[in-house]
Amino acid sequence: MPDLAAQSDVILLEWPQYLAWLSGKIRKAQNAWGESIRLGPPLSPGHHMAVIGPTGCAKTTHCVGILTEVRKYVLALDPKGEDETLQQSGFIRVTELPKDGLASLRGKDQKTWREIHKRIENGQDAKVIVGGGARTDDEDIALRQLMRDAITYSRHTGGWTLYVDEFELLSSQRMMKLGDMIERMLITARRDKTSVITTFQAPAWVSKHATRQARRAVLYPQSGAMVKSIAEEMGHDWRELGEALDSLPEFYTITIGRGKQAGPMIITKAPKL
Repeated sequence: MPDLAAQSDVILLEWPQYLAWLSGKIRKAQNAWGESIRLGPPLSPGHHMAVIGPTGCAKTTHCVGILTEVRKYVLALDPKGEDETLQQSGFIRVTELPKDGLASLRGKDQKTWREIHKRIENGQDAKVIVGGGARTDDEDIALRQLMRDAITYSRHTGGWTLYVDEFELLSSQRMMKLGDMIERMLITARRDKTSVITTFQAPAWVSKHATRQARRAVLYPQSGAMVKSIAEEMGHDWRELGEALDSLPEFYTITIGRGKQAGPMIITKAPKL
């Protein structure tokens, strides 16, 4: 591990510790000198998180670990269409949303939704991937409508952690054009205990609400301009954050909270699925 782990404002947590921290199971950890340091608050229901890094850096792997261990009710949007890493999560995949009346008796996934709702009523968890294929123009059109329906369903029912994989794809005016719906979720969903976790490659390509409304941001090494933008949105010194990110080995991340009062920067690495 690089020397930055020996700085007083940076703590290295192994992956199980990291998940325990986000779950609120641990509140303190030892730094490089063996001192007990108070960590920032957990990722409570209603709190949002942004995960930012280039393609292939394992953003989805990091998020699946959080969704699996930290969240009870998950609605994971798959705008890319049949994402392999999401599939490895073991979550239930559906290609339609729940229907009412007689329509609830038809459709290949309606039985699956009845089973999901029964799990929730019995106090069990529910981890759902929403998404189908995206190989043809017709599938692209159907997938966009499915993403819209899923966002609406999540907002109306409340209590979910809505995971938005590749936020740029879903929000871009050149692509699915659904950014305004996610922005509304980021701004208003807290009262319904709904959390939104977004992943994207650069803050310049998505709505600023993705970081502006986030309580936590998970960062992979990236360009100085991007680091400066993220640091300003999260209330951190961009030079300190940039220096720490530059020292990270491959696939390691730094998690920061909103403002320095949110605790030390946390280094970790998610294992392969």
